[in-house]
Amino acid sequence: MASISPPLQQPASRRIGTAALRVPRLVMSWEDWLTLAAAIITFGAVGVSLQQAHWVDGMPAFVPTAIAGLLIGMIAARVKYYAAVIHPVALAIGVVVVVLTAQSFADGVTLSERLSDFRFRMEEWYHVVRAGDISNDNLPFVTLVHGLTFLATYFAAWCLFRWHNAWLAVIPSGVILLTNISFLKGKPSETFVVFLFGAIILIARLHLQKRQSEWKRDGVDYPDFISVSAIQLTVAAALALIVGAWYIPLGDQAAAVERVFDAVSKPITNQSDSFVRLFHNIDSRKGAQLHSFGNTLPVQGNVKLGTKQLFEVNSATPGLIRATSYDHYTGAGWKATGRESQRIDAGTLAPDETTAESYQARDVSVLRVKVLASESTLLTPGTPLGANIDATVETPKGFTGDIEEIRARRSQDKDDTYNTIGSESHANIQQLLTAGTQYPEWVTDKYLQLPDSLPGRVGDETARILSDDHTRTPYEAAKAIETYLRAFPYDLTVPTPPPGRDVTDYLLFDLRRGYFDYQATAMCVMLRTQGIPCRVTVGYVLDPQDGEETLYTVRKDNAYSWVEVFFPTYGWVNFNPTADRPSGGAGGLGASDFVPTGGEQEPDLSGLFEEPLPEDPFANDPNLPQGALAQAPVQNDPFNWLPVYIALGFLGALAVAGLAGRTAWNWGLGGLDGRARMWAKTQRLAGWAKLGSRQHETPREWSRRMGRAIDHEKAAIQLSDAYEEARYGRPDLVRIDDADAEASYRSLRGALFAKLSRRKPRPKA
Repeated sequence: MASISPPLQQPASRRIGTAALRVPRLVMSWEDWLTLAAAIITFGAVGVSLQQAHWVDGMPAFVPTAIAGLLIGMIAARVKYYAAVIHPVALAIGVVVVVLTAQSFADGVTLSERLSDFRFRMEEWYHVVRAGDISNDNLPFVTLVHGLTFLATYFAAWCLFRWHNAWLAVIPSGVILLTNISFLKGKPSETFVVFLFGAIILIARLHLQKRQSEWKRDGVDYPDFISVSAIQLTVAAALALIVGAWYIPLGDQAAAVERVFDAVSKPITNQSDSFVRLFHNIDSRKGAQLHSFGNTLPVQGNVKLGTKQLFEVNSATPGLIRATSYDHYTGAGWKATGRESQRIDAGTLAPDETTAESYQARDVSVLRVKVLASESTLLTPGTPLGANIDATVETPKGFTGDIEEIRARRSQDKDDTYNTIGSESHANIQQLLTAGTQYPEWVTDKYLQLPDSLPGRVGDETARILSDDHTRTPYEAAKAIETYLRAFPYDLTVPTPPPGRDVTDYLLFDLRRGYFDYQATAMCVMLRTQGIPCRVTVGYVLDPQDGEETLYTVRKDNAYSWVEVFFPTYGWVNFNPTADRPSGGAGGLGASDFVPTGGEQEPDLSGLFEEPLPEDPFANDPNLPQGALAQAPVQNDPFNWLPVYIALGFLGALAVAGLAGRTAWNWGLGGLDGRARMWAKTQRLAGWAKLGSRQHETPREWSRRMGRAIDHEKAAIQLSDAYEEARYGRPDLVRIDDADAEASYRSLRGALFAKLSRRKPRPKA
């Protein structure tokens, strides 16, 4: 009775404390808890960074999504069952998490209303994607980013707790984090420091855990609290490394790194048209290029243009330089549709003069361009006519006499040069007033389109404006609408229209302020409601203050859009409905404002065609255009991405093949450990080599027969003994150590693979 167990005499508080310390071990070891804590720090930093970016106002928090991905991934990784069954169940739970998170961004008072709105808007966005239209709804972007966050953290947890691989865990999330902070200015954010700190700890933790497993297997004793000591050392080393890297002066190395990043990301950024079309309404603080000159032109809000230099342009006069135009209005922006491509060689006029429609009162001028940032769309002074480099022209389907866009056949990189020629109207007021309305069929078929969803009050408001100004001709109507819209204040910070709201309707009846994309869109739509064909054109403005004599520097903040209105006999004429630049119309952009004729007063037609215009547009200066087209361009050898793509594709194929092979090799062996796993793999290989076990054979009999067949009988018997010892023997009686068993397995594996690779002998004749 004197030897009563001491724990029975412990006070209640100590017993409760001891039990509390044991509770976490019921779920997993302290080692795994430390790993989970480091993972929460690491991947929580990614969620905080995404939240701090403020891509969309009111975006739901990312940290709960990241932690949910970690926890679900950890639980899934610890379930000892087939991954093909676990992943669908875990990802289905993840879908629920993402939807419940994203629904808070939807409209509605109750959960049911928000879920209904979420479903409707996602279905609508799906139809937009299929139709190639433009979306201004941020809900799909919110859902996508939360979904990527969940997938990244779920994958990280699976790598940590199933594969015990920290590098695979941190790399995808690191890419997301670096992509996010690449759009922010200044030094790396604090979240990047926290992520780097946690990643170092995770890598050290997983390395230590692997060593602990090896020590346990080999019977090596190690301190119980080695993890605590190791993590202290790791934290100190990580902090020293981060602080040192933070204060190292970068100098010119920063610019070098940025150039490398731009070169690597170029193939991706050049394909950003689809992303802009679907997610243009997000906030980028890096001053991304507003107009990508792709197939779509979304009307964006809260625009930040940036000051990066794009081109050096030599032009005789300041004004507008053209890149491309858009014909199809969607309600959220513009698309380029109904085009045909035609290849032209350097120095060739396009379209061919035999098919081009001859317009009067147009000047031909030359633009000499030096490229400072990669761009394949060629800039022209007005409607494109030709270039001194090999190019592709885009013309309306069925009519090759009008060029909507001209592109270089190879990408124009930094320090490349080219010359282009184009034509601009200098028709006077009297000529445009009497141009009439006999529009060609290719014009009316393409440039009068309006969506069925356009609110009727847009046309009613346009008719009211024209009635108040007593307009009678298309030119008067164009000037009246231009003047009306130029009264709207210029504002780059206007919001994007709400989902489902028409841009023109939103500008006219709600905002009544905006910038060039808004005003150009509204003017073109309003004119089309009155049967006047027009299109929205984008490019840049050459500002006199940005040039020296005839040399101008074009930056991102020189981006611009305007309206081209078609007039029979005279072709496309520029109009500018935005108040920050001169107006357009008769005489070209910058002409004095025209006051429309009102009442019964007849237009003054005196002097009409007093100066006959030559039929040949080059007659006034026959040498300048031809000389510009004949001048040799500067074309630097571009970086050949094809070998890189081939190498990446080959490595990707190898990675997929390796992953598939590893999955097939380990399929069905998830619950086996050590010797049983080696025995099962040997049986699998032997079966592929036509040496599988027979129903009546014992493991020893089969191993002996298989070993003789491949001349490795001794190794086969030793592996069989090791398997039987692990399966049926006493734990305290070990005759064959693990190292010998593994050596036997490797020997058999090599011999069986060699047998598999041999060719079958040819049958005797």
